[in-house]
Amino acid sequence: MSGSDSSLRGRSLKYERGAGCLVATLEKAVAWFVYSSVVLGVLFLYVLYGTPGIPAFLFPSILGGEVIWLVCAVAISRSARWAPYMALVLALITLAISVSQPTHYTFAESGQIIAFLIFTGGSILQVALIASISLFVYRSKRN
Repeated sequence: MSGSDSSLRGRSLKYERGAGCLVATLEKAVAWFVYSSVVLGVLFLYVLYGTPGIPAFLFPSILGGEVIWLVCAVAISRSARWAPYMALVLALITLAISVSQPTHYTFAESGQIIAFLIFTGGSILQVALIASISLFVYRSKRN
């Protein structure tokens, strides 16, 4: 076993690099979806910071969630075994909270196009993340 192979042992969920191209592709997709969630979250914080009339608790709450997403992104980049599960839980929570807010649907009507695009893109991103993690876990356990 070469030096690079021994450094990979035990770092991913449960597959070897040659075991399945689909699993490796899904792992990369999960990573990029998590990184994209972090970037979109930072953009949302930027937009939210300049928005008048938001409740005082909202910005610190979303900032706290963004810090948790950042921890998840670092764990994903280090191939921690638990990181995809953390990302799945975060995606489910983010989607549930975001979709349940009626004010998010009024962004387009009120002309807040950037906020609407962030909401829509984030929702699509979370659904894609949930699907890719589910498939990744299923396929990696089969191999």
